[in-house]
Amino acid sequence: MTHATSAPSPAPPPRYRQIATFLKKQITGGKLKPGDSLPTEMQLCESFSISRHTARDALRLLSEDGLIERRRGAGTIVAPARQPAFAQALSDFESILQYAREAHFDVTTVRDADTASLKRLGLTGPYRQFIGFRRTGRQPPQAITAVYVRRDIAPDRATISALPGSVSEWIEQAHAISIDRVSQRMEAVALNASQAKRLDVDPGFPALRTERRYRDASGDQVLVSESLHPAGRFAYEMQLDRRR
Repeated sequence: MTHATSAPSPAPPPRYRQIATFLKKQITGGKLKPGDSLPTEMQLCESFSISRHTARDALRLLSEDGLIERRRGAGTIVAPARQPAFAQALSDFESILQYAREAHFDVTTVRDADTASLKRLGLTGPYRQFIGFRRTGRQPPQAITAVYVRRDIAPDRATISALPGSVSEWIEQAHAISIDRVSQRMEAVALNASQAKRLDVDPGFPALRTERRYRDASGDQVLVSESLHPAGRFAYEMQLDRRR
């Protein structure tokens, strides 16, 4: 006679996930509202008899889900439920220019691009480097942006700061150079301490890095831009039509 063996019970989730789930239910259930402070790591340790490492991992999960924010001087709070400050469509060449038209480039630094930056981006020859923030209205900055323009066609600081449109459009109009091709690369990164400080978030905060290369008819790179968008402030939207 054979006896059926019961399947082993599934292992319980790690302790930090249990804590994160408990806090998530308090947030989604309305017990903790946007702007409310969360317990500190030490308070979580005392309440749940856990290590500080476990408490930190639980808060990390909530942060990755966009449910909490860590702000300097304010501790950890429940994040407001909001849409990204800017959503850009990706469908054709014209939509690529939308961001530059609608998000003003607030330039903070103008200089000749250094050798290390040019090597990292695969650029040869002299380029001017413009560093600043992309902003829409009075929203927090959507990105730190660095723009590299071939030095012989680069605008001065006053010109680039006052542009109503994109730098590439100015180059086309001012120098009769046609931008025939734009390539874009996106990757998820973590902000370093310097980048995080400028964007008023914690070091290691997730961000989207975008790199755009603008080429003329001969294939030469006349302009390269790279931006760091902290999570929650920017989104790309794409629609794919299977019939096309």
